[in-house]
Amino acid sequence: MPRFHPFLSRTRAVASLLLAAGFASLIATGCGDPGGKGGGVQTAKGTGASGGILRYPIETEPTTLDPAVVQDGPTIDLLQNLYEGLVGWNDKNEVVPLIAEDLPKISADGKTYTFTIRDNAKFFSGDPVTAEDVKYSITRSLDKRTASPVALNYLDDIVGARDVADGKTQDLAGVKALDPRTVQITLAAPRGYFLGKLTYPTAYVLSRKEVEKGPTNAGGIHTIDASNAGSVGCGPFRLASYVRGSKITLSANADYWNGKPKLEGIERPIILDVQTQRNLYDSGRLDYIVLQKGDFEKDRSNPALQDQIKKWKRAATWYVGLNQTYYKPFADKRVRQAFAHAVDKDAIVKSVLLAVPQKAEGILPDGIPGYSKEFKGLPYDPEKAKTLLAAAGYPGGKGLPPLQITFRQKQSDVVHTAEVLQEQLAKVGIPVTLNAMEWGSYLNLNNNNKTDLFHMRWSADYLDPQDFLSLLLTTTGTENHTGYSNKQVDALCEQADRETDQKKRLALYQQAEKLVVEDAPWIPIYYQVDLELMRPSVQGVRDGLMGHLPHTTTTVN
Repeated sequence: MPRFHPFLSRTRAVASLLLAAGFASLIATGCGDPGGKGGGVQTAKGTGASGGILRYPIETEPTTLDPAVVQDGPTIDLLQNLYEGLVGWNDKNEVVPLIAEDLPKISADGKTYTFTIRDNAKFFSGDPVTAEDVKYSITRSLDKRTASPVALNYLDDIVGARDVADGKTQDLAGVKALDPRTVQITLAAPRGYFLGKLTYPTAYVLSRKEVEKGPTNAGGIHTIDASNAGSVGCGPFRLASYVRGSKITLSANADYWNGKPKLEGIERPIILDVQTQRNLYDSGRLDYIVLQKGDFEKDRSNPALQDQIKKWKRAATWYVGLNQTYYKPFADKRVRQAFAHAVDKDAIVKSVLLAVPQKAEGILPDGIPGYSKEFKGLPYDPEKAKTLLAAAGYPGGKGLPPLQITFRQKQSDVVHTAEVLQEQLAKVGIPVTLNAMEWGSYLNLNNNNKTDLFHMRWSADYLDPQDFLSLLLTTTGTENHTGYSNKQVDALCEQADRETDQKKRLALYQQAEKLVVEDAPWIPIYYQVDLELMRPSVQGVRDGLMGHLPHTTTTVN
């Protein structure tokens, strides 16, 4: 998803989104403290000793407390500490068992995954996690009445998923509880990336008994809000309090299967303004924050702060989307290419972002299998942009309908990037107005394909090119918000999605990426690197390419 993750942190999100913008966004992904058999990591058993209270802001009101419907990074960063699924990520960017005691047994045909649930996995209510709860949770995410905008993105490979999403049945044929601790998931076809999809919140495991004590939504199905979020999950922390517009407080789960987290709790003040966040950090009232580029330049020269600056590489691409369903000139490939040639990515990276991130040549960021350092996209060439515009019937930009670039407000890196894009396009005769929007409203507008030119990020929900190319840039991709359609790209991605030989499938995705970049439904700008200020007292933070992982080993001394 366009997971805009402020700290972390998936994802999906984000890819959100992936909120957070530019470096003010970190993607959140992963669930719980990965460990146990087959995980390839050492479990860190909690000692029960106090590790303090971790304080870091969430820069938007949470969009939901229900993992079945979440799609934005900041909220995912919150929820990943409350809930978890069968599998999650570790700090080596590997999928590892969480509620499952081991990675699944996979059938010879690659379609059936059999999981055994840990015998000490418990919900906050004290009830054991069962296979029936797993089936219920996945089915509920897909249920038409839940109205999840993202469930099919991550669960559509399961047999019967679309029938549940279409309201034809409420029984998900592809998930079976074989006994209280054994659950079997069957796919319609082999999918080499499927385990990664199961790390997304739509597969978090919930207590059916506790969910059904909660309120119902407009569709009549039980949902999750502050009244029951503290009892339905089984993550390392539980919701202690939530005051809208003020603060969210989490407390450590003493009965967590991998031992009580080292922290006593987490406080997430809701602070939309980045300057307010910085003031609170400087006054000692926050433990870490996103570092804005304007502050980075002076902080890195300050002996008292330079060691507090942290850089985190992310599997995320910031781009400009050209929506041809909403802005008809973008249906002409020449117009899209003209826009791409008009954008000077090097200038944006150097002047706005202080050379912190890497210029994006293609769709896939470094860290995603299939990424190539040798790949080159459409170069900055304003004269060629002018030639293409004229050939398309818009000499000097004349005749182009009014156009605006939409982006998230109050994030300085994003705002300044949009301003530079406006200047660069104007140089080839394309007047563009700026449209800064509140994140939730922007996300809704984009979900409904009602933005014409938009600056957005896609952050990996799982580390596979399918999450970028098939999901966002095929004709039927559920996150395709540009109206882009190329039958050759569709065929390559479909073949790659089914291919079980990793080398072959990556070669197919690379062919598809080359075609997409040439067609220019996206203008990739840069691959994300997050900057944070983090106090020396904060130790044990686990991190991966999709952001900070749940704070099971974090301490604040």
